[in-house]
Amino acid sequence: PRPGAIYDSNRYTVMGLLTRLGCEMVDLGVCPDDPDLLRDRFQQAAASADVVITSGGVSVGEADFTKAMMRELGDVAFWRIAMRPGRPMAVGRIGSCVLFGLPGNPVSSFVTFLIFVRPFLLRTQGVQRVAPQALDARADFDWLRPDTRREFLRARWNEQGGLDLYPTQDSAVLTSTAWADGFVDNPASQVVHAGDRVRFLPFSELCR
Repeated sequence: PRPGAIYDSNRYTVMGLLTRLGCEMVDLGVCPDDPDLLRDRFQQAAASADVVITSGGVSVGEADFTKAMMRELGDVAFWRIAMRPGRPMAVGRIGSCVLFGLPGNPVSSFVTFLIFVRPFLLRTQGVQRVAPQALDARADFDWLRPDTRREFLRARWNEQGGLDLYPTQDSAVLTSTAWADGFVDNPASQVVHAGDRVRFLPFSELCR
């Protein structure tokens, strides 16, 4: 990428997940942080789709216009989720079109898609059991500084049958999702010591 730019990883991650769900997609590309351009893109998308998924522009930065445009053209049902990663996600409507404004950080976009968008799309397809089947697993790690929000920690099985954590849980590190086998679903403010039992959401449940 040019200086100051980042790789467009979220497009391919989200489109890959939508493909697995059998969805038909129209890719409207990258929209600059310009309210007028974003307004036109939203109106174009809402006129031709049942669901619109965006990535980025939903936080509180000076150039974050997505949530404001959702409110201008329709409504915002809720914004900011007590989870980590993925806090600034927004959900709303433009007419009959449902809008999911996913965060821009790649892991945040990945997690919020799996936890919110996937079950919604499955229900619209007539699937009744949309919640992933969690596993009871042994933590082979210490998590001593938990967040005050519910956390989805990238982890994978080790040869001893327990779970190891990826060295950093930074929401910008997309390679952690390729390394992991799923998420430890850790309640808010929950300290974890090695040997504790944790709730594990395998990707085999979340991505099928």
